[in-house]
Amino acid sequence: MTSNLDRSEQSRGDRARGWAYVREFVPAMLAYCVVLVLVLTFGDLDGTSPWRFLWAVLPVLPLIWVCITVVRHLRRLDDYQQRLTLQSLGVGFAVAMAAAVTMGLLGAAGLQTLATPWIIFGAGMTGWGLTGIVVARRA
Repeated sequence: MTSNLDRSEQSRGDRARGWAYVREFVPAMLAYCVVLVLVLTFGDLDGTSPWRFLWAVLPVLPLIWVCITVVRHLRRLDDYQQRLTLQSLGVGFAVAMAAAVTMGLLGAAGLQTLATPWIIFGAGMTGWGLTGIVVARRA
């Protein structure tokens, strides 16, 4: 059994891995936010120009950077931390899929909302985050 002292102390390597992740993740998310603001401000997404589709997917570029950052972080973690992180990701994915099916069925029944993708995204991210908190406390 692990004592509380073991849980409160992080090794130098754990701290270095955590800071490496922060140094990669924060600029990627800032880039996403900047691009998103630019797209929403100047993209004319509700216009008629065919360029609006290019503008609409432009924020995906920094999100690719975010995905690469998460994968790099996973590869840096030790086996136990990887297991905990993948459990959280798995639950988040399952919650997102359940939300997608639910919203799809509601759409088939006539409920039309532009927020459907954001509901699915939010459900998945919430599942990931809450599960991360729970598994970290159990560890």
